[in-house]
Amino acid sequence: MKYKPAIWLFMTSRLKKGLPTCWPREDIGNLLAKAKPIYKDLLSRMKGIRDNNPMASNITMSFVIISIWLASERKITPDQMSEVMKIALNWKPMKVFCGMIDMNTDKGIRSFGKMMHKNADWAASHPEDTNNWDFNFDENLHKDGFYYHFTRCPIADFCKEYGYEEINPVLCNIDFITMSMMHSRLIREHTVAEGAGICDYWTVGDKIADPQ
Repeated sequence: MKYKPAIWLFMTSRLKKGLPTCWPREDIGNLLAKAKPIYKDLLSRMKGIRDNNPMASNITMSFVIISIWLASERKITPDQMSEVMKIALNWKPMKVFCGMIDMNTDKGIRSFGKMMHKNADWAASHPEDTNNWDFNFDENLHKDGFYYHFTRCPIADFCKEYGYEEINPVLCNIDFITMSMMHSRLIREHTVAEGAGICDYWTVGDKIADPQ
């Protein structure tokens, strides 16, 4: 995959907000300078998925997190990095953008489903991207919200291949944060990263007390 300066600059600008909670403020510049070539190396090692894949941003953004963690020589713990991500994602423009989808409404559910099916259609029409997520939908499994699952996750597979599994919970937790911005609660029982063979996504409106 190609290095895109805009993604690096955007992600590091947001992560700088939270890094002082676990790293000396005066040394954050050096940490990011050390992380940048690591980031480029991670991208160069990711095979089987192209930059124009609509899911590629999941990889390029996750790799920024992994590169900073590796640059710290893993001294930043996963729990600390999770806190950094919470602070980084606590950004009004992102909340406004994600909040345009309200999973408490039929319109919001349809909009979210349309977005996921669009990604699935792209994957189905581009089998040359052999290292892609596979979308599996079941609209009859639950009465409320929207459900789909993956049995493949290129990020989890990459982390397993190179011994980065420790950071996986941080990356998986991002889904809970972003879904909450859509007025939603993500109910998940399994992840590929944990070795379950499936990542399940059941997202329901946060006003639903007893989702079915």
